[in-house]
Amino acid sequence: MLVHITMTHTEDNCPGYNREQMPNLLEAGERLPAIAKDLGVTVHSLVWGAPEHVAFALLESDSIGAITQFVNSIPIRQDTRVNVVEPLADVLETGRAMMARMQQK
Repeated sequence: MLVHITMTHTEDNCPGYNREQMPNLLEAGERLPAIAKDLGVTVHSLVWGAPEHVAFALLESDSIGAITQFVNSIPIRQDTRVNVVEPLADVLETGRAMMARMQQK
């Protein structure tokens, strides 16, 4: 399963403004590759838009629970949106199959 995650936090929860949080964030950030591996999560992309207090991730796993654990390992209180996504080639294949079924009726 491929998921797109949008994580947002407020200035009140931002390590950039709350410097005492920064050591925990740095430590967690350095551990993220090992955490992903242990959980069976593939990180295709993880990017931050610091001025907007937002991060985006494209993750892959067979388990939504593993993705949840991965995201929760980031020590910032955040609002998180999770969208299951799929490559365009898969969407087109599904569309073709739907059209074929409709033509058989």
